[in-house]
Amino acid sequence: MKYKTMLPAAMLVLLFPLYGEAHDISTISIWRNGTFEDLPVPPPPEDPETVIPKKIKRHTSEPLEDPRLREALLSYFDGADLDHDTISYAWNEADLNGGKKEALVLVTGDEIDKTGKPLLLIFTRNQGRWVEGQALTSMEYPLLIPKRNKKMKEGSLTPFYFLSVDDEGKGHLRRLTAEDNIYPPAANGEEMEPKEIKKLKGDAFFCSTDQKKTEIIWFSLARRGEAERGSPPEQETP
Repeated sequence: MKYKTMLPAAMLVLLFPLYGEAHDISTISIWRNGTFEDLPVPPPPEDPETVIPKKIKRHTSEPLEDPRLREALLSYFDGADLDHDTISYAWNEADLNGGKKEALVLVTGDEIDKTGKPLLLIFTRNQGRWVEGQALTSMEYPLLIPKRNKKMKEGSLTPFYFLSVDDEGKGHLRRLTAEDNIYPPAANGEEMEPKEIKKLKGDAFFCSTDQKKTEIIWFSLARRGEAERGSPPEQETP
């Protein structure tokens, strides 16, 4: 038995490029005002993390929760009118002051920041406990922590960088330099020239994947042990 297939003329117009010059996909046809118009195909978005120098070692986040850090987070949000079911966090450790490592915690949730960007909390160790030191709103990531300059005194905070993505999906590195051991708001980050970025050495935290293709792990603040890999759990559009 034979079947005869009939296709509408409009569909043939759309399918024709597939049988013609397959390599030419610089334009697309759309139906507008009773006729087809050829429009340029937008370029694919860049991977913003390509601006990170190859000398920088990439990290994602710690794979396990730290019970004491979790307690510190719950204490930080104690009294705030927030739904813990909507809050997730990822964390890692880095040396910002030339002494003991600090905990860097990215917190995300519907009610955390009106921009939809994470809150960065920096915790320090004090007698076996984590103590909140600074909070930076509307933070973007990955965070790039350079190697400390030998001239820097122990206890002084290292300038760090974060990856900012523009409306076209292009990545930029911005620097936050502490004054009186206090980092300025993320919005005040100084954009770095590409040639300066290439000279950096150190570590990048909260990358989409590391060298082992491991993804970021986001822990639920409401339920201990519950976690998701990859992007933060979906949130409402701000």
